[in-house]
Amino acid sequence: MIKKIIPIVFLSFIIFSPFSANCMDFKPGKYEITSKIEMPGMSMPAQTVTQCLTQEKPVPDKSMGDQGCEILDMQEDGNTLTWTMECNQQGQKVTTTGKMTYSEDSFAGVMTMEMGPQAGNMTIKTQITGKRIGSCD
Repeated sequence: MIKKIIPIVFLSFIIFSPFSANCMDFKPGKYEITSKIEMPGMSMPAQTVTQCLTQEKPVPDKSMGDQGCEILDMQEDGNTLTWTMECNQQGQKVTTTGKMTYSEDSFAGVMTMEMGPQAGNMTIKTQITGKRIGSCD
């Protein structure tokens, strides 16, 4: 079951990691992004990726049907972005809520995924942090 859950977690992370809000306190560049996933009964080691984030990467497109996901609600309040996303992955409904706060060259937030009965009504929490480490290559 874990092998089915992990792709959904990373799909959500990939969708939201580059949203780099256009009007928020955000400095484009190369970011080191770390995520730590926790689920009932286990905690996974933190994983870190490096990604170039730019002002041109807008908030995720609301038409993510090709990935089985749809942004239901997204709110911007100052430097904080909150969202609700629903995905249908292989017949499994997954609802994700998240909150990310930007501070010029860093960001931090949390995503909570609620998975349906096929996954035992599991809740997965992902802590995300990012820090700017330089200019994009």
